[in-house]
Amino acid sequence: MKISMKNRKIGYTYGSVSGHFAFRKQKSIAFESTLERDLLTLLEFNDSVEDVIEQPLTIEYENHNGRTVTYTPDFLVYFKEPDASLLRLQRKPLLIEVKPTEKLRKHFQELRPRFKVAMQYAHANDMIFKIYDEKRIRTQYLKNIIFLKRYKRLEYQKEDEELILAYIHSVGNISIEYVLEALSATKEQRALMLSNIWSLLAHKKLLCQFDKVLNLQTEVWINDTIEMGVLK
Repeated sequence: MKISMKNRKIGYTYGSVSGHFAFRKQKSIAFESTLERDLLTLLEFNDSVEDVIEQPLTIEYENHNGRTVTYTPDFLVYFKEPDASLLRLQRKPLLIEVKPTEKLRKHFQELRPRFKVAMQYAHANDMIFKIYDEKRIRTQYLKNIIFLKRYKRLEYQKEDEELILAYIHSVGNISIEYVLEALSATKEQRALMLSNIWSLLAHKKLLCQFDKVLNLQTEVWINDTIEMGVLK
């Protein structure tokens, strides 16, 4: 097995969608399909993710016919160092292959050797190799992230944010509906406050179970890691 760390360039892919993803406004990550793009959306929203590298390495190996062939995984994901005080284990880097379920079903026997060498490489280098298809990527969690992204650039009064955060800080976990009932008197105020709550969730100043359907019954709470000065 021979390894090359030189990335191959991503160009036009017939029958797919390629482009570049602005990852946290810090770097541009190339993708070759909408499924890869959706995975990058998930990884960007995950605060434990430190960095993502597209097509990070190429593995050269011999196939069953003795021919030299190559395999390039789609992404390598690095995770942040855990908080030692919380006794969390360090997450191993994740080597990822993104493949539509239909392709996996039709071509698994052909793909299996490359997945096997990727697993061997990952194991030897203290990584984990995983295959991601639609079932793992296009989840309710992704739907929620896409929904909340539209509220990230929402402009609103700073006083409204302080009011919402201060109220939730004082009462603890509470449903969005109860927040609206407590702090809004008219339909217009209710609609504006709901948009503010979506924005606070998008920026993670508020938290919820992001893998569940978002609605008025969604329970929200303060993110304890944010700057709490507005609550004083």
